Amino acid sequence: MGAGPGDPELLTLKGLKYLQVADVVIYDKLTAQAVVYARENSVKYMLSSDEDEIEVIRRYLRGYDVIVRLKNGDPYVFGRGPQLCYNMIAEGIQCEVIPGVSAVNSVPAYAGIPLTSNGFSDMVTVVSGVTEGGKLFDFSKVPDKGTLVVLMAGKRLEEGSKGLMSRRSPLDDVAVVEHGTYVDQRVSVMKLKDLVNVRPSSPSMLILGDVVKMRSLLWKFS
Repeated sequence: MGAGPGDPELLTLKGLKYLQVADVVIYDKLTAQAVVYARENSVKYMLSSDEDEIEVIRRYLRGYDVIVRLKNGDPYVFGRGPQLCYNMIAEGIQCEVIPGVSAVNSVPAYAGIPLTSNGFSDMVTVVSGVTEGGKLFDFSKVPDKGTLVVLMAGKRLEEGSKGLMSRRSPLDDVAVVEHGTYVDQRVSVMKLKDLVNVRPSSPSMLILGDVVKMRSLLWKFS
């Protein structure tokens, strides 16, 4: 189940319903805030980064009926939801996917940046900054126009910016959003050429394109 990008109020109504009937809620540090909506007498288990989540689910299935695995954002958008569902189906475990509000659109909105707008951008490209095996995304594949959203930008922005400048102008506007939708959200706006000097904390997102200019107009209303 998708818990949304961070702000617990972005939980969906269906997500709220399931949290209030769940016998067990399995979560991690990125979804901890959403656990406040779980029913009081449910079991709440915080998963550590080195644990096998399906093994934990198996363990609770021996004594409970409804188990919710909370995942950040939407589990099917740059999450591990597909792999978890595949593994459960392969083992004969009945499961249902409950979508969540994705960071892809909500984090830019909370930063006062629309992904599309007439006269600024009519195309959006979304990529993961780091791919399987920890490899940096091949930025030579991105379009040379439109809005680009890079999730999990992390600590490799310097390396990534060099690849981006092979497709975009060094003077293009960029926003780096740290802890998007959380109370400690931080937004830094700069030119692409200046990205080499940024060391954001995680989670972070990069937004590149003319739409970044709109933050100065819209932020007062966000």
